[in-house]
Amino acid sequence: MAWVLGFGIFLFLLFTFPRTMVGIIALVCVAIGGLFLWDRMQTDERNRLRASVAIKVRHDLSKCSPEFPLLVQIQNGSEDALEKVFFGVEGTRSGYSDPVYESGYQGYSTDKIIASGGAWSGCWMVPQKAYGVADQNIALFPPEALNWVAMNTRPVFLNK
Repeated sequence: MAWVLGFGIFLFLLFTFPRTMVGIIALVCVAIGGLFLWDRMQTDERNRLRASVAIKVRHDLSKCSPEFPLLVQIQNGSEDALEKVFFGVEGTRSGYSDPVYESGYQGYSTDKIIASGGAWSGCWMVPQKAYGVADQNIALFPPEALNWVAMNTRPVFLNK
């Protein structure tokens, strides 16, 4: 019921002081529009920086050990040095979207500092099987037969 009283006061002020109230309403609208614009610019900047970091994942026993068979390659295409990267990994069957293996929300992270335009690679272990995947599917689809992708990339840049 308090909103009815507030609306009544607003209408009273609007009809009593129309010019002043229209000015106040215009200022509030400009402030709210500015806030939305600032938020949009921040989101676009985050997305631009996120897209400048490329992560490739593949099963590669020629470069990695059987305990850590996933070769993760990180390329920093941004103008700033990369301080940390948080990312998830999932392995899916060819032609399917549900993962057989996935790292989950926590995923992986590296604190390797990568200079602008630089790259780094390292070997990681296979993540746990995805929720709801039967053990028989794990036996049918070994890690080397899956398509591996990095997801939910969250880079942290130096001096940002």
